[in-house]
Amino acid sequence: MLEETMACLGCGYNNGPDFYNSAEEEKIARTRNKQICKALKEYRRQDLRKLKLLLLGTGESGKSTITKQMRIIHINGFETRERIEKILDIRRNIKESMVVILCAMHELGIPLEHAQNAHRMERLLQAADTQDPASITDDLLEDIETLWRDSGVQECFSRSYEYQLIDSAKYFLDKLHEIRQPDYIPSDQDILRCRVLTTGIQFIEFDVHDAGHPVSFCVYDVGGQRGVRRKWIQIFDSVAAILFLADVSSYDQTLREDNEKNRFLEALEIFEQVWKNRFLRSVSILLFMNKIDILAEKVQRGRCISALTDRHPDIFPNFETFTPSSAEKCEFTGSYQRAEGDGRKRRMSRGSKSSETNSDLVKTAVYIKHIFMKIVKGELELTPTAEKLSKDWHQTHVCEYFYTCAVDTNNVQHVLDGCRTLIIRKHLERFGII
Repeated sequence: MLEETMACLGCGYNNGPDFYNSAEEEKIARTRNKQICKALKEYRRQDLRKLKLLLLGTGESGKSTITKQMRIIHINGFETRERIEKILDIRRNIKESMVVILCAMHELGIPLEHAQNAHRMERLLQAADTQDPASITDDLLEDIETLWRDSGVQECFSRSYEYQLIDSAKYFLDKLHEIRQPDYIPSDQDILRCRVLTTGIQFIEFDVHDAGHPVSFCVYDVGGQRGVRRKWIQIFDSVAAILFLADVSSYDQTLREDNEKNRFLEALEIFEQVWKNRFLRSVSILLFMNKIDILAEKVQRGRCISALTDRHPDIFPNFETFTPSSAEKCEFTGSYQRAEGDGRKRRMSRGSKSSETNSDLVKTAVYIKHIFMKIVKGELELTPTAEKLSKDWHQTHVCEYFYTCAVDTNNVQHVLDGCRTLIIRKHLERFGII
């Protein structure tokens, strides 16, 4: 490549002996060629320090949240102006979440506990289609706060796996009294949980130090809904690594764009397509098994993955007989830590949880990891390829997995620190630097 570049520049490289008029001209030209060659090599080395990362995954898997975490960890977080601008998005999340719950109450036949709340429900539903930000008044938020305390609304929320509701609905509805205050400024956690649909390609760039040298990372976040995935191929070129986000808690949910398709199955199929993609054959994948916190809540409520695995015995091995090894249990409990509100860390187990519940969580998380690794090893094929892949197809890239909670900054920073060295090493290996 260097030789071709210099030839295009007209440097006389690879020209025949009759090209030069004198030995002195030939000497000058060859000296110039060496200087250009050295400059191009240095340029190449500098360019290799800019590592391009892709965040891929299905819709609502947590890609945008990871991007926000990178801003918090590496780019000084969010300015006050940006925080104030987020208030409107948070209010929209609150309004839309309650509208979704009220509509679901009608579909599921769940009545309000207090009949006097009916007029509040009616007012909110009448304002459902209004996009004007001014429509989300304090009176409307007061209606929502009152409705959220209604046991009928709470019962409907407990069945949210039966309809489409954003993960952060409870978080924002629980703190609505604080959000209604005139001096409210969103915290980092509020911004992380705020849901705004990604429809284009988002980009951030930041520097980190590795072995005392700055390394630039360029991170691209692409929307994960079906209609947006066709844009993925536009940014496949020169990728150092792929961060694939998989929502491990989505096994009892369907896609927002297709109520007949299970979210977890869709994530597995997309992961398989990325892993086998010929344009990404030499690109390593870092699998973020995300939303462990929501998985813990579902397991605690008895929402077991076996309901899905029993429906697809041809895809999934028997969950009931699955037993994680001691090493896998230690790996999970050691990698996933939850942070208290004051920033202190604790293990997954809460005071109200029994060891049996924790065992079920570990079993489910490790089981899901096994499913993804079966795809990596070629032991599970969800979408047969036109051509049988050769045995050495995956020799030039690897898949590493991590248990993540994208809204937990401590967990994400720990994971990203572990990923950084791996990304750099694999990138340099790929270009023959090491």
